[in-house]
Amino acid sequence: MAVRAAIQLLAAAAASLLAWSAAAEPGVTAKAITFGQSVCLSGPNQRLGIDYHSGVLAAFRERNANGGVHGRQLGLIALDDGYEPEQAAANAERFVADNDVLAVIGGVGTPTAARIAPVLRTAGIPFVGHVTGADFLHDAARFPNVVNLRASYFDEVQVLVEHLVAERGFKRLGIIYQDDAFGRSVMRSYLAALAEYDIPLLAKTTYSRNTHAVHASLFSLTKADLEAILLVGPYAANAEITNLAHSLGHDYNLANLSFSLSYELRRRVEAPSDRIFVTEVVPSPNDPDSALAASYRRAVEAHAEPEATLNEVSLEGYLLGRYIASTLERIDGAVTRSAFMAQAMPAEPVLIDDWTVAFAPGSNAGSAYVRLTHLGPDGAADSDEGGR
Repeated sequence: MAVRAAIQLLAAAAASLLAWSAAAEPGVTAKAITFGQSVCLSGPNQRLGIDYHSGVLAAFRERNANGGVHGRQLGLIALDDGYEPEQAAANAERFVADNDVLAVIGGVGTPTAARIAPVLRTAGIPFVGHVTGADFLHDAARFPNVVNLRASYFDEVQVLVEHLVAERGFKRLGIIYQDDAFGRSVMRSYLAALAEYDIPLLAKTTYSRNTHAVHASLFSLTKADLEAILLVGPYAANAEITNLAHSLGHDYNLANLSFSLSYELRRRVEAPSDRIFVTEVVPSPNDPDSALAASYRRAVEAHAEPEATLNEVSLEGYLLGRYIASTLERIDGAVTRSAFMAQAMPAEPVLIDDWTVAFAPGSNAGSAYVRLTHLGPDGAADSDEGGR
């Protein structure tokens, strides 16, 4: 009888374990919570993905070294998409098919987001912290599974246009943009921002994604007698255009979005100047007054890969990793995708050290912070739009 009872107890325990496994949320076990990431780890703009991934890992490793979240370690499955929409879509389909992640986090780029977001929406998988300010991802009704932690491109564009037009008095503006979802989204933002000043774009031209063949785009603007050019592309293309303009003797003011990576532009541009502007959507990683930046520096020193460097994109990744952990902490009960989404955009502001993430009612954007920098010797500009 004792043997039979023991067998029955073992069978009941096994059945309970199987039932728990069947009911467990994807990506969640008793010891770990796993997230997915589709990001550019190769290609001409790989620094975007490598640095963002590095920042997320630093935050996860920091948290895991302190026991994880409610006893669970944070894991990350990163897939390379090369900043190519087709591969990004394939990666999203893989996460859906394997169903082994709680959420997909930390991607890079508008064209990749345009392919990933609908796939994850259909599957009911949260999509958090993509490096883009594209307008379509800020449509909470269309994408209820999306959580944005950075300012929109319209927020960035408003700061650049205000500086060029209102503060510097420029009226002759042109634009060179990447001919895809990214470029077109920012183009719409520029047109809307310039309309507030009743100023048209006098010239525009485009180039293809993931190419260095961008010289023709500048040549086609030379007859327009421009004072400033709005560059809408990643760092590799924008640096090529900037260097060509300098070699031809042009003294344009050149405006770049945060996606262009100020640290990569500074490294690649042959003649850095205070006429080359770049927006940023997080504090400087070396800001002595930022508690978030101080935590980030400690985490990189203790937990990042040996080759990791301090920069804004890595800091943005660290902020994302910290916010993911904070969201999990707020879940009371089973960790499920629906519970995660219920806490990912709370009604009350969330503090990550001294950094505030706050969602207005009906909005899926947690930040509108933009600061303006330039590539001159001191790197500072006059605008710090923390609440824009």
